[in-house]
Amino acid sequence: MKSARKFGLSVFAMTSALMSTAVITSSYIPQAQAANLVVNGDFTADSLLNPTDITRNNPFITGWFNSEFADTYYTTYLDNYTVDNAEDKSLSVRFGASTDFTYISQDLKTVAGQKYQLNYYLANIDEENLNEFETYVGGQLLDRKINVPFQGFTPYTYDFVATSDLTQLKFASKQGKAWYNLDNVSVTAAVPEPSILGGIAVIGLMGIRLKKKHLASYLKSN
Repeated sequence: MKSARKFGLSVFAMTSALMSTAVITSSYIPQAQAANLVVNGDFTADSLLNPTDITRNNPFITGWFNSEFADTYYTTYLDNYTVDNAEDKSLSVRFGASTDFTYISQDLKTVAGQKYQLNYYLANIDEENLNEFETYVGGQLLDRKINVPFQGFTPYTYDFVATSDLTQLKFASKQGKAWYNLDNVSVTAAVPEPSILGGIAVIGLMGIRLKKKHLASYLKSN
């Protein structure tokens, strides 16, 4: 009977240890697996050609509001110049020459107080320093680029904290003669810092050791 009790307690201890380890492991979510809150951030959902005029590029971008939606002439539309392979239907958004700012925007479902990371790629064709590109999050200016030199697709990363359950992401551009291209936009929830994860692991291991000590004391008394 005593042996059976010991065996049962051993199984319980092993199970508890495995459960503690599982909690530690599940608390870490790799950034690569974090869900992208942006709809159609790679701009692959639509045809390159305008469905109402196949002689022009498509300004109707799924998931995004185009500031020129009511206009007959668009300077912001899909382009086959892309970070990825255009043959795989990967596109970007071109912000063309305009006398005033044009923009695209999207409302994201967020959690107030949660930290997020914004990533995107931006190219600039302007060689005359007549350009400006602005990034807004929740109505607040996050970044302003003025007179960006000629560049291919370049990655940019920003951290922000959401202040409500709905956060507007907006990109605005003004170009004298040339254009910007925007591609691969993502917003993901930030993951715990390695130091925090280390602390969680230490606490979990301390719990396992404490259970072992209690088990040893129980077995000696029986």
